[in-house]
Formats: sequence, C-alpha cells, structure tokens
Amino acid sequence: EQKAYLMKSQSKSEKPTLVCPIELRDEEQVVRWIAEITGRDESTIRNRLRQEFERPGFNVVREFAEISLEPYVWSEELVRFYEQTDAFLYELVVWNCNSLKRRMRSYISKYLTEHEGSGRNVLCVGDGLGVDSFYLAQHRQKVTYFELEGFSHRFASKLFSLTDAEIKVASEPQHIPTESFDAVVCLDVLEHVRDVPSFLKQITAYLRPGGILIVHAPFYMIHPSNPTHLKANRIYSGKLDLYYECSLKLINGRFFWNPLIFEKVSDDTNQRKPQRSALGMFSLKLGGWYLSIGRFSILPFRWIDFYRTRRNKCFEAH
Repeated sequence: EQKAYLMKSQSKSEKPTLVCPIELRDEEQVVRWIAEITGRDESTIRNRLRQEFERPGFNVVREFAEISLEPYVWSEELVRFYEQTDAFLYELVVWNCNSLKRRMRSYISKYLTEHEGSGRNVLCVGDGLGVDSFYLAQHRQKVTYFELEGFSHRFASKLFSLTDAEIKVASEPQHIPTESFDAVVCLDVLEHVRDVPSFLKQITAYLRPGGILIVHAPFYMIHPSNPTHLKANRIYSGKLDLYYECSLKLINGRFFWNPLIFEKVSDDTNQRKPQRSALGMFSLKLGGWYLSIGRFSILPFRWIDFYRTRRNKCFEAH
C-alpha cells in the first residue's frame, strides 16, 4: 500500500506500465479519461502524471508561475485559475494514490461502519475526483458527492460509472438539503477557502443533530508545492475553537488530525461520550499543539512531505 502507483515490467527491455490502485483502475483508463476530459494527447498526459509523481504539486506550480499568480493569497484570478486549469487532475490522481490518503480513506470507512453502521447518508464535500465517494459507496454507505462543475467533476462522473452503487451528485450548494446527513466528510478543502468559519458553518448545517463531521485540513502546508493554500488560514492550524464555535464536539480522530471526528450537538439530542480513552483524547490535543507550530513554521509539513515524496515511489520496477 505504501507504493500506490508502481511501474512494473516483465523484462528490462519492455516499456513499464503504470498501475493504479483499485479505485482508479489502471493507467490506460486514467489517461484515457483525462484525454477525453481535457482534449490533450495521451503521451502528454502520461508525462505530466510522471512529473507529478516525482515532484508532487509540479503541474499546479508550473501553471501558477506561467500566469504569474501570487501564491498563498486569495484573488479573483485564483478563482478563474480553479475554473480553467486541468493541473489539479494530475495532483489529485497522485494524492489519492498516496499511502497517507489511502490509509485515511480506509480509516474513515472503517469508522463509519463500526460506529455509525452501513447505509448512512454521507455527504463528501469537495471530493475532487470522487475517489472517497466511490470508496464509501463501495462500502455500503449512501453517498452524495459535492464538487463544483469542472474537470474534476467530469472525472468523478467517469469513475462513478464503474460501480453499481448509487452515488448522488451535487454541484450547487443550494441543491443540498440541510440537516439531512448522518455524516459530512470534508478532506483537504478548508485550507483553500477564503472564509473558513463561514464555510464550516455551511457544511455543518447539512448535518442532522447528532451527525458527525469528519475533517482533515492541513492549514500548515504553506509550501512552494501548494501555492493555492491560503497563508491567511495558517492561524487555524491546531485550533479546535474553530470547530467548537460551530456547535461541534470532538469525539475521535488521529494524532495528526488526519482526520478529526466531531459530533454536531444540540439541546434536543443526547451527546455522545468521547470514543477514545482519556489518554487518547489527550493525544489528540497533543497533536493539536504540534500542529499549532504550523501557524509560524513549516515544521509540521515535514512529516507529510516524507509520504508525498519518499513514500510515493511510483516508477520502481519489481
């Protein structure tokens, strides 16, 4: 699992073939989909995928520089960049194949099954290529995928065609009913958002009372490989008050907050007890103290960069 994308060959003379994990099937399929979506030739797409695996963020950084956008800052030009570029297709293929993301996806699915049961109404917010939605639907959850129209949305539609599980698709916030979901999953989205508290309140409103929010938001990842992460949001790194102010109660999660799990509390529902021991809950707070260093230092980025590069070897023959 640590090698999400591998080059394998039958002999040294053969051209190696890129193999995707089950959620993305195989290289030929992924390349074909991107070609159909973008109109680019397949050799260019393969080359861009390989560059992305060797240097995560390569495609976004290159296009960012080509149009001279200021990194880490919100602007109308940044909005247009999101709408027009196809660079995120390559970045998201690589990230969804990374062992760190795959483990987080597996953890979330296992958590939902063990603590919430199957057949729960789950909203995946900003799911990009739709891999998380696909995975949870395959594990018997009732999934709604929410992503704005664009290249990633079109890729997700192709991915969803591979499963018999029903996945509802929404592209406009007003089409999502409030207080109707048992769980909202929001991974790697908040660090891109201009007004984090307002956005968090918006997605919390989709939860029924007693529902759970599963969130991962690496606010500390202000690095040249992530120019679309907003520096203004670094103040939220390791900060639980951001969630408490939305009537969310921490009940579970992992040390590095990948992810955290909150319950939406109200006067009309019995609040759950924390699902970890006192020591386990303390470890989450300890992880938060470490991530709070990310408000002024790149230090918390170092551990994730290890997984994005050294643990993301994709062109090794075996």
